[in-house]
Amino acid sequence: MAQIVAVSKATKNVLTATNPNDFIFHSDYNTFKIIATGTFSDTILAYSDETFTVAHNLNYAPLCHAFIKFDDFSQIVLPDEGQYTSIFGDNQTQYVRFTRVETDSTNVRIRIYNDFLYSYDRNFTVRYFIFEVPL
Repeated sequence: MAQIVAVSKATKNVLTATNPNDFIFHSDYNTFKIIATGTFSDTILAYSDETFTVAHNLNYAPLCHAFIKFDDFSQIVLPDEGQYTSIFGDNQTQYVRFTRVETDSTNVRIRIYNDFLYSYDRNFTVRYFIFEVPL
């Protein structure tokens, strides 16, 4: 009998569950495994389109996903300020587009476009996740 590593959802029995959706993690199923994560903060100027770069210290171009959080502004309060948003989420209400996450053999690049209605610079924090890419 093969050994497995599994973590079931709170309402499921890890020893008897058979549905892949009953697990948070199961070593028999092809799940993304996070091998690195990090955050960085910066400022994007009003009406600018910028690419921010952070080194990942791997010797290949990994799969990466990122989330962005814009700092609160006292001048204007938007409903999703202070929350992380996926690059694939709807960011248009913030007038800032988190448009691309790219990797190469040395860096993760995050592209952000600031078309903020009131021409404010935006402070932000990005959290990125780098996944194992099985060969």
